[in-house]
Amino acid sequence: MVLCPLAMEARAARRGIRRHGGGSKVLCTGMGPKRSRRVEPHRGPVAVVGMGGAVVDGIEPGDVVVATEVSADDVSPIGLPQSEAVAKGLQAAGFTVHTGPVASVSELAVGASRQELANRGAVAVDMESAWLLEHHRGPAAVVRVVTDTPSHELRSLVAPVRIYRALRTIRRLTPVLSEEDF
Repeated sequence: MVLCPLAMEARAARRGIRRHGGGSKVLCTGMGPKRSRRVEPHRGPVAVVGMGGAVVDGIEPGDVVVATEVSADDVSPIGLPQSEAVAKGLQAAGFTVHTGPVASVSELAVGASRQELANRGAVAVDMESAWLLEHHRGPAAVVRVVTDTPSHELRSLVAPVRIYRALRTIRRLTPVLSEEDF
């Protein structure tokens, strides 16, 4: 099962799976903690796939972050032991992959809040993963395509281009995740 918060992410994931004949199902969960908490836990392996922001330097727009753990202010850290295998599979498929903790936040992280998350050990930020996985008991992966970084903020002029590229990357990487046995 592939969980995508935004409809455009889910469409990209479905296209990738259809194009490669994969059997994974894609569920659009909705953005933010409230909608994420409404999603019923899935019993099999799940991959949370979507866009996110880097909070540390060295990660570029278009790179992929595979979470080693996810957390939020109201969710204790959730370890993701499959992250190494997922990262290796994506690297073997040609993606630039980084691993590390991902923080889930209820509002966009910019400026000082981005730096605060980095100071707490996060490498990237999203708005759903911790809440989507807080009651999940099976294997899970969190894969985020980076749209913005501390040195490359998402501004209105470049936002459409970066979002388009991120969606294209989601379409290309979802079949790889469908093949992973995590």
